[in-house]
Amino acid sequence: MGTRCFISMKEGNRIKGVSCSYDGYIECTGMTLLSAFSERSVLRRLIDRGDMSSLGTGIGNTAFYGSGKPRTYPDACRLCEREDAEYAYLLDDDGRWYYYRAGDDSVRDLETDLRQIYPDGIQTDR
Repeated sequence: MGTRCFISMKEGNRIKGVSCSYDGYIECTGMTLLSAFSERSVLRRLIDRGDMSSLGTGIGNTAFYGSGKPRTYPDACRLCEREDAEYAYLLDDDGRWYYYRAGDDSVRDLETDLRQIYPDGIQTDR
């Protein structure tokens, strides 16, 4: 069984995103998003391809289902519950990645938490 997550970005006053079925925890999908998908145009192309089974280090090696269009929400409130996901990732207007965990509505800064897990450093494109 996989660790489902929802990958999204803020566009105007809406949240647009898709689901990913496997490896949704921050040490995997979170790290990949931070290191390879922090540029809004690249993330937009990823999201526009639709739901995926697993996230690769680029669009070319991401496993898409070929179905499941991007979904939009008016806000980030309860994204995990809305998408039946354990994690929900959001690239905000400020260019930072944030995430939510199922059962916890508090927003967390992805880079800050990854730096706590990996105190010797993380690789980012920022």
